[in-house]
Amino acid sequence: MPFVTEPSATSSLEDLEIERLARARRQARGLRVAARRALALARRYRAEEGPRGEREKACVRQALVWRSAARDLRGKSASELGPGLARTAGPPSEANRRAG
Repeated sequence: MPFVTEPSATSSLEDLEIERLARARRQARGLRVAARRALALARRYRAEEGPRGEREKACVRQALVWRSAARDLRGKSASELGPGLARTAGPPSEANRRAG
């Protein structure tokens, strides 16, 4: 029978912290991508005629909210993150798996 060691409480806490940091980075990346997309839409809406640029302003406001949330994620613990921001993190990109 191979020798099996019990994982220490310290390594378990370190693993949880690593998971938390990785999750926060993924969520922050998702928020930044969403903000970039909102700004791209705002640029398209800039030339739009109609309700005096309201859609453009709404996109810029939302992008600022997402950027701020991404910055806030860097300093928060897992219990403070909550479930709402998890939806902004999309699935991993398939771009590097595609044939050129």
